[in-house]
Amino acid sequence: MKKTCPCCQQKTTVPALNKEVLYFNCEHCETPLQHNENQVLGYAIAYIAIVSIILLSIGINAFITMAISVISYALIRHKVIEPFIDIECNKISQFLTDLELSAQKKG
Repeated sequence: MKKTCPCCQQKTTVPALNKEVLYFNCEHCETPLQHNENQVLGYAIAYIAIVSIILLSIGINAFITMAISVISYALIRHKVIEPFIDIECNKISQFLTDLELSAQKKG
C-alpha cells in the first residue's frame, strides 16, 4: 500500500498492519515511520462498538455479538479500514538515530 510520508511528502510503500513490523523506513528520506497507533485503536473500538450495538439491538446474545464483531473486524481491516490509517514519524527511532549521529560527530 502506498501512503504519503509526513517528512518528505512523497509516496512510500507501507507494510500491512498484520506484519510483525514495529516501524519501517521511508524509501526516499530514510525516516523511521509507523502506523498511527491512536487511529488504529480508535477505528477498532469504533467498529466493534457500532457492530455490537447493532447486533445487540437485533436481539443476538452478547457473547455471540462480541465474537462476530471482533472476527468481522479482523477480516475486513486490511481492505476497508487500513487505507484510512495515517502514518507518522517514529519518534523513538528518530531520537535514537539522532543520538547516534551526534555521538559519531563528537567522537
